[in-house]
Amino acid sequence: MSDLRIALLLIAGAVVAGLYVAGKWQERRLLRRLGEQFGGAVVGDALLEPPPAARPGGSPPSGGAQRRIEPQLASEPVESERGHPDDGDEANEPAPAAAARRSDWTEDPLLDCVLELRCARPVDGVSFIDAAVPLISSSQWPLPVSFVVWDGRAQQWVHPDRFGYYTDALAAIQLANRRTFLTQEQIERFAGAVRRTASALGADCDPPDVTRVAANALELDRLCARFDVRVGLTLQASSGGWSEAQVDAAAELAGMQRIEALRWQLVDGSGAIFLVLAMPAAVAETILLELDVPAVSQVEEAAHRLFALSNQLAAQLGARIVDDNARPIDTQSAASIEAQLEALYGEMRAAGIDPGGERARRLYV
Repeated sequence: MSDLRIALLLIAGAVVAGLYVAGKWQERRLLRRLGEQFGGAVVGDALLEPPPAARPGGSPPSGGAQRRIEPQLASEPVESERGHPDDGDEANEPAPAAAARRSDWTEDPLLDCVLELRCARPVDGVSFIDAAVPLISSSQWPLPVSFVVWDGRAQQWVHPDRFGYYTDALAAIQLANRRTFLTQEQIERFAGAVRRTASALGADCDPPDVTRVAANALELDRLCARFDVRVGLTLQASSGGWSEAQVDAAAELAGMQRIEALRWQLVDGSGAIFLVLAMPAAVAETILLELDVPAVSQVEEAAHRLFALSNQLAAQLGARIVDDNARPIDTQSAASIEAQLEALYGEMRAAGIDPGGERARRLYV
């Protein structure tokens, strides 16, 4: 073969390779533009890829009774009737293009009114986010509202992600806490807001029994009030009074944080408020140290930290520790308080409220 033929073959090969690369570049550019027009989702080749319902992450078929998957905080995937993400079952939803943020909210049948929204076909995450904005507006509800969607790929409830596609959602509102409880009118208003959200998504939503939910809210309020106990110790000045600056310095040395004028707090490892110190005025002869009983998990720890902190503050401020009737607190008084706390904690656990647990933290805020 002559040198001319070899050169021509090399040139032809380079041209073909160039045309192939240019074609692939144009294809990727077009797919990227289509992806941007469809909300950022990755667009594939419709002729080469199976339809969404046939993919391993396909959406569940519409119709038919399905048991709802309850929200979980487990780190492992939850086995359910929706199937496992690797089993090829059509009961899973399409995998989102980006990992959605898992919800910290866990459904509690005692605390929450939960309504389920069910779409006949997968709906994009942007639509879920837009439809839920009026519902989760914190200004219109007296208690926390949660809105989560089912991520079929991760097998967990998550916050809607704008790149995801979902068919199922939960809208929930807490019934009561130590400050307030839902009235029947507020429950009806919440149910109406959920129906509007469902309508915007083309979803089905069963209406709640408003009368029953209102009765549950009132009962939860009574249960919450039953255990809403604070144990206080008064620190009394031996002579004169203290300024706010003096108390602030003593509180800081004791590891307490200033939350507002004349008030300091001590938080536990989970961030829950453990103890609160308060002054009645900018210059005062007494200050009050209070233990928020439901926020503490162990009665021995609660009593120990209450008395340990009061003794530390008393030593720094030159104070004596007294009860509400100005009687000095002695060892016998401390043992009596601990025994009362032990009895109260037993009643809380019997009522289904674990002191210092997730349910107690949601109720006593």
